[in-house]
Amino acid sequence: MESVEELERWFRMAGVDSLHACIGPLPGSRAALGRWTSDGPEHAIRSVSPHPGTYRLALMMEPLDARIWQGNTPVWGGTIGANRFRLCPPGEQGRWSQLSGCDIVNVFLPVPLVDRLAAQRGEQIDATLAASQFTSDGMVFDLVRKMLDAQALAGPLAAEMCDHLAMALACYLIEHYSRPAQSAESSLGGARLRRVLLHITEHLDTPLANAELAALCGMSAAHFSREFHRAVGLPPHRYVLTRRLEQACVALAGREARIVDIAEEFGFHSASHFTRAFTAHYGLAPAAWRAGRCNNC
Repeated sequence: MESVEELERWFRMAGVDSLHACIGPLPGSRAALGRWTSDGPEHAIRSVSPHPGTYRLALMMEPLDARIWQGNTPVWGGTIGANRFRLCPPGEQGRWSQLSGCDIVNVFLPVPLVDRLAAQRGEQIDATLAASQFTSDGMVFDLVRKMLDAQALAGPLAAEMCDHLAMALACYLIEHYSRPAQSAESSLGGARLRRVLLHITEHLDTPLANAELAALCGMSAAHFSREFHRAVGLPPHRYVLTRRLEQACVALAGREARIVDIAEEFGFHSASHFTRAFTAHYGLAPAAWRAGRCNNC
């Protein structure tokens, strides 16, 4: 974001009329931050516009019930737990509806800043920040909270403090959430990739070994893992887990099935294994997620 006016315009386009906090662009990093709150649900469907030139972090300061679409395809329905965040690349756009009160912070990190810091790591392969699922990370939230409290913590030096915190945040994200930026497309694509993805979808109830998936493509397990990550953006085991949890959400929304049966249906060793994985991914236990969704039906 090149100016406060541009930052405010992005939020207006996203349906946010007033900001609780608006910081930046900061003088050194050119990072910016906006925070907004709402006391209750607003069922109107909001559009999320691309933010060319910046990576965006969306941080949930309190739980949020929401529905999210990419194009016309629903990709989320339920509660996003407090203290969860996700990374959004510059071209990302979509639609969502807010089904509860919210407290959301968006941090914008310029692409040139991330590229410069990534280059300073001294590695031959360039790195880029990749889109992520909502996840919990205490370091990310600690840095952002200090940015929000900079005026109280540093007084007249608040902008300088925020600048250094934004740099620290970018460095941390590059170290822990980046992946190689590939100029060439993955060699795993087209019919072979579709075959693997279909096989995964049809066998979510059974163990899926990496070697089994690699054999579908005529690749070694190690080569398949690298190419799958390049093509999809996630390692094979993480993609399989994500798909299982997504389908489990659909089953949970149906109300009738027992959690132990859902766990078995989607390949989890036990109800406790399913609960741990679901809670780590979504920030709520399956029973709490189901209760929150049903309350909003």
